[in-house]
Amino acid sequence: MRIKMHRIISTLTICLVVANLAACVGINKNKQNIAIYDFGLSGSIATSPLITSTLLIEEPIAAETLNNNKIRYRLNYDNPSRVFFYTESRWAATPLELLSGKLSMINITPKNTNCSLKFKIEAFDHVFQTTSISEGVVQLSALLIDKNTHKIITSQLITESTPSHSSNAEGGTAAIHQASENALKKVINWGNTMSMNSNQCN
Repeated sequence: MRIKMHRIISTLTICLVVANLAACVGINKNKQNIAIYDFGLSGSIATSPLITSTLLIEEPIAAETLNNNKIRYRLNYDNPSRVFFYTESRWAATPLELLSGKLSMINITPKNTNCSLKFKIEAFDHVFQTTSISEGVVQLSALLIDKNTHKIITSQLITESTPSHSSNAEGGTAAIHQASENALKKVINWGNTMSMNSNQCN
């Protein structure tokens, strides 16, 4: 009886070890299947500035729903108000961190002005117009700020979209990357123009 019980315990122990190993392999396999995307390596700041800003740029912010590294997509042809997420793909950082990395490429030459520039990320999505046609869409709220009172003088919602070369996370992230860079350029150009024409800034 003791020998039989010993064999049962030994068998159960082996089964538990095998089950744990299988679970670990399954977890590691799932982790390895997650594709990570970022904005690539930055170019030389000294030789290829993204754009010149005549305003100091305040620390950007993002909508609360974007404070994660999930890659979002929308099906405009079906339910445009619903947000989906790619299950096997992630950003390497939050959209705010990714776009903030682009600020180091901006050539900032501030003039004597009472204003500063700030932006907020409102959308950072891969948007499908049909099952085969999609684009990366980035929306930034550009804010012209009075540096003395910290009040918003004026604002503008800037939307930029770039066609995606494929209907998956790889194509979507590449399109979002380009759209975010184009949107950032527009924000800076808008800030330069608005501050030059504003009596509150000069």
